[in-house]
Amino acid sequence: MDISYLLFLQSLRETTKGLFDKFFVYVTGYGEMVYLLPLIALIYWCINKRTGEFIFLSLAFARTINGLVKIFGCVYRPWIRDPKVTPLTKGLETATGYSFPSGHTTNATATFGSFAVKQDKKDKYLKILLWGMAILVGFSRNYIGVHTPQDVVVGFVFTIFAVFGTMKLFEIIEKKENADIWVAVSGLIISLLIVVYAANKTYPVNYKLDDGKISETTYLRIAEVNKDLEKKAIVSPQSMVLDLYKNIGYIVGIFLGWIIEKRFVKFSTDGTTSQKILRFLVCFILMQVVFQIICPLIKVRLDKIYSTPIISFLKTFYILGIAPIIIKFMQKRIDKRNEN
Repeated sequence: MDISYLLFLQSLRETTKGLFDKFFVYVTGYGEMVYLLPLIALIYWCINKRTGEFIFLSLAFARTINGLVKIFGCVYRPWIRDPKVTPLTKGLETATGYSFPSGHTTNATATFGSFAVKQDKKDKYLKILLWGMAILVGFSRNYIGVHTPQDVVVGFVFTIFAVFGTMKLFEIIEKKENADIWVAVSGLIISLLIVVYAANKTYPVNYKLDDGKISETTYLRIAEVNKDLEKKAIVSPQSMVLDLYKNIGYIVGIFLGWIIEKRFVKFSTDGTTSQKILRFLVCFILMQVVFQIICPLIKVRLDKIYSTPIISFLKTFYILGIAPIIIKFMQKRIDKRNEN
């Protein structure tokens, strides 16, 4: 049923001669961290610090669930399950790791959904727009052929639980002293346990044979007879686990950055419009230095298994832990100038 749905959308793409392809490739980008992080950073640095924290923590919990379910289920991508499925080439660039549940849907729902629930009831049209964006990102993953409907639906549902669970958690943090420390420590411990689990669990391996695919058990039986049989894995478990390590890097960066800022930095989003614009420009430019210069250098110098989590860690840690220090410094300079 799920593959039939994807083939229907594929035939729709072919019938319309790719009329909507560019649109949905553009929409699916709003499920990628490279586009979402600057957006959340803008909210966190300049608009509403508390809303930014809420979005980031929702994202951390949602990605924790997503990463754990992915490596537990080890579900292959649609085109691996059925060669008739032909995804858009542009969609393949970010379709990494196992398929179930959808990471893009998780990211979009955590970001836009969290922002939606923090809006006033009177802003119902904005709420509808934000939730609609999350749903549209999920559908785009089906349209471009990189996720099945259940990948998207489960990713959406799990993230809804994460968002509303984070709301309850914020209520507890407000009422109980040191609850923030327990949340951060628990998040870091859970992340470590997931890494240990991922590094030690067994993964399904299927191999190519005469343009078909067979299980590892069948392959080994054939290999006993044909000693010259070449072993070609359809999916490398190592590459699948890398996606989880990237996930964990983001999560650790969020929890560490959040607790450091909350306990030691304590910056404020207060300021005039011109001050906020300057603040964002300075922090955004430095963010590009981290993203476009430092991270690529790390990628070149370290093996993927180390560089992948370190790079994703630096991205979220910069936004939550380092940029606030820069903002606090800028605020002090402005205050001194005003005093004089």
